[in-house]
Amino acid sequence: MNTLLQEALSVKVPLRFSADGKFRILMVSDIHGGRGYDADRTIRALDALIDRYTPGLVLLGGDICGPGKIHIETAEELRELLDGLSAPMEKRGIPWAHVYGNHDDNFGLSNAAQQPIYESYPHCVSKAGPDELSGVGNYALPIWDSGGERILFAVYGMDSHHSIYDNRADFGFPENTPFYHPIPGCGSEDGVHFDQLMWYYSTSIALENHCGAKIPAMLYFHIPLPEHALAAQLRDKANFDGTQLEQVACSVVNPGVFAACLQRGDVKAIFCGHDHRNDFCATYGGIRLGYDGFLSYHACHKDLIRGGRIIDLDAATLPELSTYMVRVHDVLGDSGNSPQ
Repeated sequence: MNTLLQEALSVKVPLRFSADGKFRILMVSDIHGGRGYDADRTIRALDALIDRYTPGLVLLGGDICGPGKIHIETAEELRELLDGLSAPMEKRGIPWAHVYGNHDDNFGLSNAAQQPIYESYPHCVSKAGPDELSGVGNYALPIWDSGGERILFAVYGMDSHHSIYDNRADFGFPENTPFYHPIPGCGSEDGVHFDQLMWYYSTSIALENHCGAKIPAMLYFHIPLPEHALAAQLRDKANFDGTQLEQVACSVVNPGVFAACLQRGDVKAIFCGHDHRNDFCATYGGIRLGYDGFLSYHACHKDLIRGGRIIDLDAATLPELSTYMVRVHDVLGDSGNSPQ
């Protein structure tokens, strides 16, 4: 069996559509857990969202830890954080997965060191991914029909790294070359690298060859693409829906992810986190470009945007999917809001 295919099909807890042909994903992001963050409120909010919307898979879209004085430094601290954060999924037996953001390894515990701790949880289906790829946590999650006979959908998770200054050589930039962000006021965001992009493309082909048909899919990672910014600018022309309260802090260098997905023709949606005050979704080139939900009770913002993104799959209408945001305050009322 093809190595890429074998890696894709190897999932600790099989993901399957229900008997009625439905599958629901809940995505949240930017929890920013660690020393001093409000674990009780965060866990209560996640628990309430899961209770209300009953997903078959929960995705954590990066920046699960950190930054600043709210951070983790040791394996013990990470396990304490994840014991609480994973409890809403683990107690229900719901599979969950994660990708890394730009803050998860800011304070001494590398993503590579964190990965086995995540994978130690019985229902965590994240995978480290091939050692030769850039980053940690590049993996495919196939979702099977209710009988476990056919793959109907695939979720690709990828590491979008942190600052481009850390990886300038990967992009061919000479030392001391300045970077100019395409969006005024934004920083030095990295993104998916070319080798990861080729891995997705090759894995997609391997799945198609194995299944006898192209498998519809979605991608998720932390840092937005430049096309997320473009979709936001297009507004009504891109069926824009949701909230944008800050600039799209996308990758400085366009990694070509959108173009590859457009050409390959299997990816129907690309979701990200990173921008805490954005939760919009728009359609460009037939691909949904959106944010997952900001779910931190640490610092940052006092507005009502905390929540998650629902992705609903129906075997009868694939490759199409439906997606919408859900807000914590709609589930918990005013107690779901916080001045912190």
